[in-house]
Amino acid sequence: MNRYLLVALIFLAGVLGGCAAGEHDPRTGGFFGGIGGLGSGGYEKRMKEREASLEQLRTTQRALNIEKDQLEQQQSAAYVRLESDRARASIMQSEIALLDKKTKALATQQGTDQQRLAKLQQRLTALKGQMGRQSSALDALEGSGLGDADVDLRRKQLEKQRDALAREYELLMKMQLELSQ
Repeated sequence: MNRYLLVALIFLAGVLGGCAAGEHDPRTGGFFGGIGGLGSGGYEKRMKEREASLEQLRTTQRALNIEKDQLEQQQSAAYVRLESDRARASIMQSEIALLDKKTKALATQQGTDQQRLAKLQQRLTALKGQMGRQSSALDALEGSGLGDADVDLRRKQLEKQRDALAREYELLMKMQLELSQ
């Protein structure tokens, strides 16, 4: 029985030694430290600390997931705005190219119109000269010694020419006004 008593005393000393060590971490206290930790509530306290830490980490993870989702939404919205801006820029470039083409065409047309206007002005000047000569010819016809029938015939011819010149003059004036606008 001595043997059993000795084993019981050693066991009791180990248990008491584990409790007296003050460390109730089952990882470092061995078998007796673990039993002491269970008996004193140290193990339970450590589990609650670990669970609280885990819950705090989960809360932080949820907050980070929410923030990540918000950042992804902002990135998506920024991408949509970027694509919209690119589309508008492309449309503007097309419009600028079209306006540039129209401007060049108008400049070419203006040069052509300026040439036509110069020709019309030369023609007007020539017509004014012809009308002046017509008027002089009509005046001279009155003072000539031709017979009335010849004068009337010549007068009618000159009046027809004058009327034709007047119509052409009016047409040229109208065209000049249109071109100058």
